[in-house]
Amino acid sequence: MYLKKIDHIAVMVSDIEKSLHFYRDLLGLEVVTPEEHIEGPVAEMVKKPGCHMREYRMRAPEGVQGYDRNDEGVALTFDIIQWLKPESPQARYDIHHVPSAHICFGVENLPAIYERLKAEGVEFVSPPVRFSGEGEWHVLFFYDPDGNLLELNETGTGDQIVHDFEWSE
Repeated sequence: MYLKKIDHIAVMVSDIEKSLHFYRDLLGLEVVTPEEHIEGPVAEMVKKPGCHMREYRMRAPEGVQGYDRNDEGVALTFDIIQWLKPESPQARYDIHHVPSAHICFGVENLPAIYERLKAEGVEFVSPPVRFSGEGEWHVLFFYDPDGNLLELNETGTGDQIVHDFEWSE
């Protein structure tokens, strides 16, 4: 079996409406659809009898990595899910912890976005950092209200140059 597409990315949240405000109103994702699952096939799929969850399926306004969201095959969604039953345990891991993951969003004008999010009380790992060498880009890491690790990568700040690479010893 071979993977053919990435369908969606999902993060668990403790307060669906608070997270909706964060991802829609502060970051600019668009809501595709709200969903609610009470028992049924989802309970069987996740092996949680009697489960109850709510989610918002969202997507970036400009699609995936510069592709138009209406292009065939480019339908990646970003889902926020709150488990009402059973309630989710909460823990936050350091940036280098295994297992952990982060999700990166492409943006324009990273310094202005950073200042706006900082004024809203968003927690950052660092302010914007400039990378160069095999191209140039600006990036930062930050947390959503539940401690999910996110990255912003400024688009249009330079081309990434294809290069040969060898691991250091």
